[in-house]
Amino acid sequence: MVRDEFWPKAFAVVVAGLILLNVLFAFVAETITALTCGTRPQPSGPLSGTWLALSGDRAAYTVDAACEIPVLPIRLADLAALVLIIASAVVAVTAWWRYQQSDAKFVADLRRRPGFATAPEVRRHLSAAAVLRRSAVLRPGQPRTSAADVGWRVGRSRGMDVYVSIEDSVALEGPPRSGKGYRILISAILDWAGPLVTTSTTNDNLTATLQMRRRRGEVFVFDPQHFSGIRDTLRIDPIAGCQDPLVAVQRGTAIVTGTALGASAHNQEWAAASATVLSRLLHAAALAGREVAELHEWGSTPALARGAVEILRADGAPGWGDGLEAVLVGDEKLLSSTWFGVQAAVAPLAIPQIRAALQPRPGDPTFEPDEFLNGQNTLYLLGSGSGAGAMGGFLAAILDDLVEVARRKALASPGARLPQPLGLILDEIANMLRWAALPRVMADGGGRGICTFVVLQALSQAETAWSRAEADTIWGASTAKVLLGGASNAGHLRDIEALLGFRERRRTQRSWNSQQPGVHGMEHFERLPLMTVDEIRRLPQDVGLLTYRNRRSVLLDLTAWNERRDAATITATKRSTELEQEGVFAERYAASSDGPRSSEPATPEASENP
Repeated sequence: MVRDEFWPKAFAVVVAGLILLNVLFAFVAETITALTCGTRPQPSGPLSGTWLALSGDRAAYTVDAACEIPVLPIRLADLAALVLIIASAVVAVTAWWRYQQSDAKFVADLRRRPGFATAPEVRRHLSAAAVLRRSAVLRPGQPRTSAADVGWRVGRSRGMDVYVSIEDSVALEGPPRSGKGYRILISAILDWAGPLVTTSTTNDNLTATLQMRRRRGEVFVFDPQHFSGIRDTLRIDPIAGCQDPLVAVQRGTAIVTGTALGASAHNQEWAAASATVLSRLLHAAALAGREVAELHEWGSTPALARGAVEILRADGAPGWGDGLEAVLVGDEKLLSSTWFGVQAAVAPLAIPQIRAALQPRPGDPTFEPDEFLNGQNTLYLLGSGSGAGAMGGFLAAILDDLVEVARRKALASPGARLPQPLGLILDEIANMLRWAALPRVMADGGGRGICTFVVLQALSQAETAWSRAEADTIWGASTAKVLLGGASNAGHLRDIEALLGFRERRRTQRSWNSQQPGVHGMEHFERLPLMTVDEIRRLPQDVGLLTYRNRRSVLLDLTAWNERRDAATITATKRSTELEQEGVFAERYAASSDGPRSSEPATPEASENP
């Protein structure tokens, strides 16, 4: 029979409370009497204070005949003290009960569990000093470095900042509104020391960081769908450089795969065929000096693409003209299937403002990847992966070009590593495009100074954008995984539960038997998950989990960007950017509502540069 220990403990608490209450009543009676009569009364028994409070009997105390016990003041004071004690007890019990149900109690319990990294482990492997030990390798030729130069700061743990090396590919997973940008990404963008490319489907990160990044170097905003609200956005020609057949092939493949064609095993062969055709069209357009309008015509209708055949036969790579003609005159069903991918890739070019963003004008600033990689410059890529104006393919082509130049530059540098590492903070990447090179870049980019920080709402999101195998590669190549609460995919949460490991809990059980004297005790050891599925889901917004290489997991305290030391400066620059955005959006709305429609979009940049 198991002993129930609650009632003995409750009885002991009640007895202790009554004793303390009696002491309090005695103290009140004697103090008030002493103040009134000038001398302390003598109690008639150990419960005199309580008896006086309950009955008002003056015989409970003996005092000089010249003075009388002030019963009414004493009882009123006893009543006030009793009400105060009861109120305090109610408040204390309520506060204790609320604390037991609170996130603070939940997190405090987690911190006490054996299995998370201890302070010495964090200091040895994840502190500022730990990442600085490889600064000579990660920042060759830079004599003085800070922790932010060689590591991503992802939070705090055990009273110290936690950094993961920029050699590590980082995956941040958290559902919408979990604080990914507010608590992690904005600070990562602000702190990155080197060339940086960051993506998003919204302008939140840009608004908070644009002005601060301009203090570091040149800033480019590529925003063909006009999400940013910035006046002077970048225009990039997708045809430029395609005179080189290798560049044409790389760019055509990136544009087609960026539309998500090829994510499924059922359409990979058609994706490859479409990429081959688009590569030849890009090559022909570059050789003939054509613009994106002609590229759109060629890609939209096979009949119009015959013009590209003659260009390729005259000046193109050997055999490319004949190869394109063979596709055009071949089986109609094969032509239709092949051209489906080409049409999807060039479809955004039918929208005038997108076409304008892909057609630089004389005097426009140019984006040169080689020069971009030489300083602390920033490229914001904004766009959507769905809808009529989906820009995923062209955004993928920009990323591919930049990474390819970075690889070549790294091979020509000491240690085959970029002198200034290239940061890729890919927020909302799965919603924007299927960048086919991402699994490879995450697997081997860190050794070349190409540092990737990919942000996902869920692993299933990556499986939708890429294949299941590619999503597993992205997840597996992330040597540092930062997990936020709020996820609801139970299967994936069970995988995380297994990834975090287990802990042991010792339980002591006591029992007694009426047939035998004495108490018997037993100890049980239970093997429990470090965190259960439900506990991972329940993590508060200011707490995260870090799994790092083969180290024990770390419980992170996440700090928002407005808690930084330079928060006042960031807030001021953010407000300046917001004012610019408000003006741009207001002008654009007025132009679209009242102004005449034309082939050129009614945007501020168009009106300023007719």
